[in-house]
Amino acid sequence: MNSRRRMLLQYFTGGAVVSTGLAAGLLTPRAARAALPPETFLASSPAEAIKAVLGGDLAPQDNGVELDVPGMVEVADMVPVTVKTTLDDVQSITLVADRNPNPIVAYYHWDPALEPYLATRIRLAGSGPVEALVMAGGKVYRAARNVEISISGCGDPEPGPAPVKGSSGQSLSDKVLVRTSRRDDGLVVRALFTHPMSPPGKDAKGEITIPGYFIQQASAEVNGKTVLRGDWSAGMTRNPYLAFALRRAAPGDVIRLSWSDTAGNIGTKEVTVG
Repeated sequence: MNSRRRMLLQYFTGGAVVSTGLAAGLLTPRAARAALPPETFLASSPAEAIKAVLGGDLAPQDNGVELDVPGMVEVADMVPVTVKTTLDDVQSITLVADRNPNPIVAYYHWDPALEPYLATRIRLAGSGPVEALVMAGGKVYRAARNVEISISGCGDPEPGPAPVKGSSGQSLSDKVLVRTSRRDDGLVVRALFTHPMSPPGKDAKGEITIPGYFIQQASAEVNGKTVLRGDWSAGMTRNPYLAFALRRAAPGDVIRLSWSDTAGNIGTKEVTVG
């Protein structure tokens, strides 16, 4: 592995040891992976990164996928993104920023219990395409929009704080705010996570001096069943926001959010539907 690839691997995994699995050729099916596969961090192009995650080539744009993202933003560190689709049997939603050092911003495994709706916020390294890739019925559908920015985001970040970790992992349960609202028979869940989501700090030579420190996995359960699993990169914003919608929700249902970061910290938050 050359120095550039090693640096990228450290950059987006916060120093986590994932290169061993790559060297051993452990190319397990996407659904079985616990996090974004190492190939996404080493890909030389957005197309290669997408293929590593979805296992297929880039699909043409499709009117069945609706991507709502501003065409122009002043500061690229907090760009709102909403994805909706009329497609049936949605299996995953992937957000891609072509100009980011790691083009894959986030990957979400989708359950039929969810409406095909996602809202979040991302960082951009520079002006360029933002894409939403929806896998439905085993096929990949795409929507893209070019975003022009005046101040770059994660391409040249301020050095972040050093990772914070307790001896057995620090609970982040008090670091998330969850709100729910009724929509017909279902429920919209909105979560705001308090976390610096910092890419690593580098010295003048480009060497990493502070590991990346960000939430890399988040999931949602309803009454013990996982309905959403998200793998995040440092392309998510500071204090990341996530919204999704349940098709049906009854009083007494328990919604549980869980997440972990690159320092090994973990957290859970439960809310009961009223």
